[in-house]
Amino acid sequence: MMKLPGKLTGQAFLDKYWQKQPLFMRAALERVQPSISRNELAWLATLEDVESRLVFVEHNNNNSRYRAESGPFDPEYLGGLPARDWTLLVHDVEKHLPAMRALFQHVPFIPDWRIDDLMVSFAAPGGGVGPHKDNYDVFLCQGIGIRNWRYTSAAVAGDHQASDELALLSEFAGDRDLDSSGGDILYLPPGVAHWGTARRACMTYSIGMRAPQASDIAVMLNHKTPSRQEFYRDPDLEVSEARPGYISSVAAQRATRMLGSEDLQNDSIADALGCFATQNKGWLIPDSTTADESKKMLGILRNGGRIHVHGMAQIAFDDRRLYVNGKSMDLAGSESALLNVICSDRSLCLRSGESAEQSNMLNWMLQQGAFEIAENS
Repeated sequence: MMKLPGKLTGQAFLDKYWQKQPLFMRAALERVQPSISRNELAWLATLEDVESRLVFVEHNNNNSRYRAESGPFDPEYLGGLPARDWTLLVHDVEKHLPAMRALFQHVPFIPDWRIDDLMVSFAAPGGGVGPHKDNYDVFLCQGIGIRNWRYTSAAVAGDHQASDELALLSEFAGDRDLDSSGGDILYLPPGVAHWGTARRACMTYSIGMRAPQASDIAVMLNHKTPSRQEFYRDPDLEVSEARPGYISSVAAQRATRMLGSEDLQNDSIADALGCFATQNKGWLIPDSTTADESKKMLGILRNGGRIHVHGMAQIAFDDRRLYVNGKSMDLAGSESALLNVICSDRSLCLRSGESAEQSNMLNWMLQQGAFEIAENS
């Protein structure tokens, strides 16, 4: 877990800062571990199923303009980039390199269904994506190098002249202007304008949150879209909600209030929230197993072997249902022990025989692509 400043506990962080105000944490980590090299990040950006971007900063007198290109990129092109003023960004790194998911353990006081992805960026000196704001919470963990951050909670006007591809804000001085180096973390709640620029070549690891809009939940319910397009908010979040994979009943109540509709049942909204929270991007859907593959993988478990959750699989559950990759099934009640292990360890080894309900659940999870297909299965 990250080292919170002073005597701040996880709950105190939630009470004072979560979705309320930014917090810069100097030396919150001894170092970012696990980490990724510049060459490994560049390799990911050459792959077809990886979402990547290059952002170039072009200076003209006192004005800066930002130009974005989308991957995949040719290795020779990446190798020939200039010495400064560009950033390479790769999204969903933990889904392609599952070991990187360990970085999420630094924020154990946040329910993991709220975590969207790990984005990693490498910036040459002068590189950045321009002043902007996001609609979600983010923890910006500094790896190698030094990045300057400016941020403000004040309103900042948009700047449509800065880029044709990026929604950017006008340049601003900021309430805070600081340099972030290895192990520092900047937490930003939704809507806070921020602007990062590399002073030296640097790597930044961004743990970004998932925040459904009211329309996202309404679409999954085939319900009319609410007139107010609110994002899910949980400034009242409690540490007790942060069990691996678990979506609390309080979360469903927040989503219900967000929709503001009296003709929707709380259980239906909870189902829609779970399906949304585990929905994959179209190019990140793991393959499901065949009947024979499922039989062999269950055999591995019953013979004392271990199976692993697929790196791209999204799993969550509440008191009624299990959600995997945007699909759901009813729970009988005896499955919670296995689910706790699966969501905590991202793997499973049966210590004893499973019940009929647990066997049915594992079969269903295999069909949804929850687990890596064992070699030679």
